[in-house]
Amino acid sequence: MGLTTILRGFKVPVTLLDRFFEANGVMPTFNYPPRYDRIISPGNEDIIPAVDPHTALVRARLPPGTSQNQNTRLFMPNCDGMALAAHAYISYAFIHVFVQRQIDVPRELPETPPEGFRELRREILGFVQEGEMEEALGVAGMLPATEGVGTDPAGMLFVIVSDERAFSWKGPFLREADRCCDQCPEEFESYLDFQAHRRDVHGVAWKQTALPNDL
Repeated sequence: MGLTTILRGFKVPVTLLDRFFEANGVMPTFNYPPRYDRIISPGNEDIIPAVDPHTALVRARLPPGTSQNQNTRLFMPNCDGMALAAHAYISYAFIHVFVQRQIDVPRELPETPPEGFRELRREILGFVQEGEMEEALGVAGMLPATEGVGTDPAGMLFVIVSDERAFSWKGPFLREADRCCDQCPEEFESYLDFQAHRRDVHGVAWKQTALPNDL
Protein backbone atom coordinates (compact mmCIF):
# COMPACT_ATOMS: atom_id res chain seq x y z
CA MET A 1 0.00 0.00 0.00
CA GLY A 2 1.40 3.39 -0.93
CA LEU A 3 1.36 6.55 1.12
CA THR A 4 0.21 9.93 -0.12
CA THR A 5 1.60 12.45 2.33
CA ILE A 6 0.94 16.17 2.63
CA LEU A 7 3.53 17.81 4.84
CA ARG A 8 4.94 21.07 6.11
CA GLY A 9 8.69 21.25 6.43
CA PHE A 10 11.72 21.50 4.20
CA LYS A 11 13.25 19.67 1.27
CA VAL A 12 16.90 18.67 1.28
CA PRO A 13 19.24 16.77 -1.09
CA VAL A 14 19.85 13.24 0.16
CA THR A 15 23.59 13.71 -0.33
CA LEU A 16 23.63 16.48 2.29
CA LEU A 17 21.25 14.63 4.57
CA ASP A 18 23.41 11.49 4.51
CA ARG A 19 26.50 13.55 5.40
CA PHE A 20 24.55 14.97 8.34
CA PHE A 21 23.57 11.47 9.47
CA GLU A 22 27.09 10.08 9.14
CA ALA A 23 28.54 13.02 11.09
CA ASN A 24 26.13 12.18 13.90
CA GLY A 25 26.80 8.44 13.97
CA VAL A 26 23.75 7.26 12.02
CA MET A 27 23.99 5.09 8.92
CA PRO A 28 23.23 6.99 5.67
CA THR A 29 19.93 6.35 3.93
CA PHE A 30 21.61 5.60 0.58
CA ASN A 31 18.43 7.14 -0.92
CA TYR A 32 16.17 4.39 0.46
CA PRO A 33 12.97 5.52 2.23
CA PRO A 34 12.56 4.48 5.87
CA ARG A 35 9.88 2.03 6.93
CA TYR A 36 7.06 3.83 8.69
CA ASP A 37 5.59 0.96 10.68
CA ARG A 38 6.72 -0.51 13.97
CA ILE A 39 7.04 -4.28 13.88
CA ILE A 40 7.13 -5.68 17.40
CA SER A 41 8.15 -9.25 18.16
CA PRO A 42 7.13 -10.80 21.49
CA GLY A 43 9.72 -9.91 24.11
CA ASN A 44 11.48 -7.37 21.86
CA GLU A 45 9.39 -4.31 22.63
CA ASP A 46 12.37 -2.48 24.11
CA ILE A 47 14.71 -3.44 21.27
CA ILE A 48 12.77 -2.32 18.20
CA PRO A 49 12.54 1.50 18.09
CA ALA A 50 9.26 3.33 17.58
CA VAL A 51 10.75 5.32 14.67
CA ASP A 52 13.59 4.92 12.22
CA PRO A 53 17.01 6.06 13.55
CA HIS A 54 17.13 8.95 11.08
CA THR A 55 13.88 10.42 12.39
CA ALA A 56 15.05 9.82 15.96
CA LEU A 57 18.21 11.85 15.29
CA VAL A 58 16.30 14.70 13.67
CA ARG A 59 13.96 14.89 16.68
CA ALA A 60 16.92 14.87 19.05
CA ARG A 61 18.42 17.93 17.33
CA LEU A 62 15.39 20.04 18.18
CA PRO A 63 15.02 21.90 21.51
CA PRO A 64 13.44 20.09 24.48
CA GLY A 65 9.68 20.06 24.14
CA THR A 66 9.77 19.67 20.37
CA SER A 67 12.12 16.69 20.09
CA GLN A 68 9.30 14.26 20.88
CA ASN A 69 6.89 15.80 18.38
CA GLN A 70 5.46 12.84 16.46
CA ASN A 71 5.02 15.01 13.37
CA THR A 72 8.77 15.58 13.07
CA ARG A 73 9.69 12.83 10.66
CA LEU A 74 11.82 11.92 7.62
CA PHE A 75 9.94 11.25 4.39
CA MET A 76 11.36 10.16 1.05
CA PRO A 77 9.29 9.79 -2.13
CA ASN A 78 9.34 6.48 -3.93
CA CYS A 79 7.80 5.47 -7.27
CA ASP A 80 7.89 1.87 -8.44
CA GLY A 81 9.88 1.41 -11.64
CA MET A 82 11.79 4.69 -11.26
CA ALA A 83 15.12 5.66 -9.72
CA LEU A 84 15.42 6.35 -6.01
CA ALA A 85 14.67 9.92 -4.95
CA ALA A 86 17.50 12.45 -4.89
CA HIS A 87 15.72 14.59 -2.27
CA ALA A 88 14.10 13.96 1.09
CA TYR A 89 11.75 15.94 3.33
CA ILE A 90 11.85 16.72 7.03
CA SER A 91 8.36 17.48 8.33
CA TYR A 92 7.09 19.24 11.42
CA ALA A 93 3.46 18.56 10.45
CA PHE A 94 1.97 15.97 8.12
CA ILE A 95 -1.17 14.07 7.23
CA HIS A 96 -1.77 10.98 5.12
CA VAL A 97 -4.53 10.60 2.55
CA PHE A 98 -5.83 7.06 2.12
CA VAL A 99 -8.54 7.87 -0.45
CA GLN A 100 -9.90 11.39 0.03
CA ARG A 101 -10.24 13.74 2.96
CA GLN A 102 -10.88 17.30 4.01
CA ILE A 103 -7.91 19.18 5.44
CA ASP A 104 -8.00 21.75 8.21
CA VAL A 105 -4.86 23.51 6.99
CA PRO A 106 -4.33 26.06 9.82
CA ARG A 107 -4.69 23.35 12.48
CA GLU A 108 -3.18 20.29 10.77
CA LEU A 109 -0.55 21.98 8.58
CA PRO A 110 0.38 25.29 10.25
CA GLU A 111 2.65 27.62 8.28
CA THR A 112 4.94 28.56 11.18
CA PRO A 113 7.73 26.05 11.93
CA PRO A 114 8.35 25.16 15.59
CA GLU A 115 11.31 26.43 17.55
CA GLY A 116 14.60 25.06 16.26
CA PHE A 117 13.30 23.94 12.88
CA ARG A 118 14.94 26.74 10.88
CA GLU A 119 18.20 26.06 12.72
CA LEU A 120 17.92 22.35 11.88
CA ARG A 121 17.56 23.18 8.18
CA ARG A 122 20.60 25.45 8.31
CA GLU A 123 22.62 22.78 10.11
CA ILE A 124 21.85 20.17 7.45
CA LEU A 125 22.55 22.61 4.60
CA GLY A 126 25.86 23.33 6.33
CA PHE A 127 27.09 19.97 5.01
CA VAL A 128 27.16 21.32 1.47
CA GLN A 129 30.56 21.11 -0.15
CA GLU A 130 32.29 23.81 -2.15
CA GLY A 131 30.48 24.60 -5.36
CA GLU A 132 27.30 22.66 -4.47
CA MET A 133 25.15 25.33 -2.85
CA GLU A 134 23.93 27.16 -5.97
CA GLU A 135 22.92 23.91 -7.66
CA ALA A 136 21.29 22.55 -4.50
CA LEU A 137 19.16 25.65 -3.93
CA GLY A 138 18.20 25.82 -7.62
CA VAL A 139 16.06 22.67 -7.39
CA ALA A 140 12.30 23.24 -7.17
CA GLY A 141 11.13 23.19 -3.57
CA MET A 142 14.44 24.14 -2.01
CA LEU A 143 13.46 27.81 -1.81
CA PRO A 144 10.05 29.52 -1.87
CA ALA A 145 8.88 30.59 -5.31
CA THR A 146 7.79 34.00 -3.98
CA GLU A 147 8.61 36.22 -1.04
CA GLY A 148 6.26 37.24 1.73
CA VAL A 149 3.85 35.53 4.10
CA GLY A 150 3.91 31.75 4.04
CA THR A 151 7.22 31.47 2.24
CA ASP A 152 9.47 30.33 5.06
CA PRO A 153 11.89 27.80 3.47
CA ALA A 154 11.64 25.67 6.63
CA GLY A 155 7.84 25.55 6.46
CA MET A 156 6.84 24.93 2.86
CA LEU A 157 3.94 22.74 1.78
CA PHE A 158 4.66 19.53 -0.14
CA VAL A 159 2.77 16.49 -1.43
CA ILE A 160 4.74 13.27 -1.86
CA VAL A 161 3.87 9.69 -2.79
CA SER A 162 5.74 6.63 -1.55
CA ASP A 163 4.76 3.40 -3.28
CA GLU A 164 4.69 0.25 -1.19
CA ARG A 165 5.89 1.84 2.02
CA ALA A 166 4.32 0.06 4.97
CA PHE A 167 2.82 2.19 7.73
CA SER A 168 1.08 1.57 11.00
CA TRP A 169 -2.74 1.62 11.01
CA LYS A 170 -2.72 3.97 14.03
CA GLY A 171 -1.39 7.32 15.20
CA PRO A 172 0.41 9.39 14.22
CA PHE A 173 -0.43 8.19 10.73
CA LEU A 174 -4.18 7.90 11.25
CA ARG A 175 -6.62 9.68 13.48
CA GLU A 176 -8.37 7.57 16.11
CA ALA A 177 -11.68 7.97 14.27
CA ASP A 178 -10.13 6.57 11.09
CA ARG A 179 -9.67 3.19 12.79
CA CYS A 180 -13.27 2.85 13.97
CA CYS A 181 -15.93 0.70 12.33
CA ASP A 182 -18.65 2.82 10.73
CA GLN A 183 -21.34 0.50 12.12
CA CYS A 184 -20.16 -0.12 15.68
CA PRO A 185 -17.62 1.23 18.22
CA GLU A 186 -14.97 -1.42 17.41
CA GLU A 187 -11.45 -0.10 16.67
CA PHE A 188 -8.68 -1.75 14.64
CA GLU A 189 -4.94 -1.53 14.11
CA SER A 190 -5.02 -3.28 10.74
CA TYR A 191 -6.92 -2.42 7.57
CA LEU A 192 -7.29 -6.13 6.80
CA ASP A 193 -8.74 -6.78 10.26
CA PHE A 194 -11.09 -3.84 9.77
CA GLN A 195 -12.39 -5.24 6.49
CA ALA A 196 -12.67 -8.78 7.88
CA HIS A 197 -14.72 -7.43 10.79
CA ARG A 198 -17.12 -5.66 8.42
CA ARG A 199 -17.51 -8.88 6.45
CA ASP A 200 -17.86 -11.31 9.36
CA VAL A 201 -19.83 -9.17 11.81
CA HIS A 202 -21.84 -6.86 9.60
CA GLY A 203 -22.12 -8.93 6.43
CA VAL A 204 -20.49 -6.35 4.18
CA ALA A 205 -18.75 -7.98 1.21
CA TRP A 206 -15.16 -6.85 0.75
CA LYS A 207 -15.69 -5.07 -2.58
CA GLN A 208 -18.93 -3.49 -1.38
CA THR A 209 -17.08 -1.32 1.11
CA ALA A 210 -17.64 2.28 0.06
CA LEU A 211 -14.66 4.57 -0.44
CA PRO A 212 -14.27 6.63 2.72
CA ASN A 213 -15.07 10.32 2.33
CA ASP A 214 -12.63 11.60 4.93
CA LEU A 215 -9.63 9.31 5.26
